Amino acid sequence: MTTIHPGQTTSLRALLSKEGRRDPNPHYARLHQLGPVCLLPDPVDRFDVVVHGYDAVQQALRDPALHVMTDDYPDRRGTQRWRAHSALRTLVKSIFFTDGPDHTRVRRLFSQAFSARRVAALEPAIVRIIERRLDRLAELGAGGTPVDLLAEFALPVPSDVVGELLGVAEADRDWFPERVRAFGAILDLGVGVWRYQQAADTAAEELTAYFADLVAKRRAEPRDDLVSAIVHGGAANTGELSDDELLANLLTMYNGGFVTTTHLIGNSVVLLLERPDDLARVLADTARAGSFVQEVLRYEPPTHFSIRWAAADTEVAGVRVPRDSRVLVLLGAANRDPHQFPDPDVFDPTRDQGQPMSFGLGVHYCLGAMLSKMEGQLALPMLFRRFPKLALAAEPGERRTLMLRGYETLPVVLS
Repeated sequence: MTTIHPGQTTSLRALLSKEGRRDPNPHYARLHQLGPVCLLPDPVDRFDVVVHGYDAVQQALRDPALHVMTDDYPDRRGTQRWRAHSALRTLVKSIFFTDGPDHTRVRRLFSQAFSARRVAALEPAIVRIIERRLDRLAELGAGGTPVDLLAEFALPVPSDVVGELLGVAEADRDWFPERVRAFGAILDLGVGVWRYQQAADTAAEELTAYFADLVAKRRAEPRDDLVSAIVHGGAANTGELSDDELLANLLTMYNGGFVTTTHLIGNSVVLLLERPDDLARVLADTARAGSFVQEVLRYEPPTHFSIRWAAADTEVAGVRVPRDSRVLVLLGAANRDPHQFPDPDVFDPTRDQGQPMSFGLGVHYCLGAMLSKMEGQLALPMLFRRFPKLALAAEPGERRTLMLRGYETLPVVLS
């Protein structure tokens, strides 16, 4: 194993500062100068190791010794604080925070929702959803009235899509975004996220109650949706899937199923407006939308990090990672690794140098990645063909988070 020398130690203070959150890429560039993995000796960082090189991130995400933050991790560190919070209890029951046989069992059941066949079958419904939201945009933006594209398009389109998938009634879908935002606020880095915990707990309780009611309805009257398929597929009736696991995963799947896509669409719109040549190419040939979305995921990903802990001694890129180490895996930095992506700070939809790490890798690769990409590839050409003179009505504002990274509002005029 490699012996650590001072050049391989660093701190996250700059990244987690106000300026670092506004633009993390200069910090990523400095990390790449130090190598693919660094130690974090500063206790303020709350992590022991940061992994940021493209190959090292791939290795870390595939390493069976590096676990997601399962419920036994804080217990091993002598804290029970998390058990008092319903949002955290929900998270640790979901596939996002389980490993081993439990993760494999639950993921297998939910992966049916995102099979290539089911995703392809959703395309006509997605197109109808986009068209309906474009009609709504036209009403709100008539006569040059500014409209928030995030609130009226980038957010409701993927919310409607995942609602369609799970079986959430159309009339209920506008109820979700406020609660989803509150629940997701605790997922970012830094001790400051604790101030959002009470709101996240309330949101988790309300969302859990909603899905408990939906499950009861589908048990009584099944329909052609994922909830019906799961509760009548045997798993929920044989003990293979408990009610707590079912509800936790429905909640987190709904949240994860649209917030990342919301920011993928929002970030893409801003990049297209800044790059009229790329916009012209996408409109001239919608097949180019796929490569454009792929480059957005590399260049401005909605998710910049993942967290692991070492359940056993291991090493990443030759650097020793002792048991119980807290490991920050910087997906956003891997996407800007100059060893993998030449000129990483240049936006280039013609790149063909490997997959961005924005959806993760290995057993925790995002279940909804294929669906999210499809939504972006359909929504962007349809939006700009309907409103070819769409323009920003004001600066979109700052992005201040690394998890679920995107704009809070996106004011535009349609003509």
